[in-house]
Amino acid sequence: MSLSALKNSHLEQLNSEFFALLSTRLSALKIDHLIMRIGITNKIKYCD
Repeated sequence: MSLSALKNSHLEQLNSEFFALLSTRLSALKIDHLIMRIGITNKIKYCD
């Protein structure tokens, strides 16, 4: 395998790992955001 092909292969692997991590983080942020919105909604309901 040439050095260029090896570099491309390594970059593709890093790229896929990065996007897998990013999608996991985004999912966690969306869940956190929903929990915060539900928490705020519940506080407003309890104040009434």
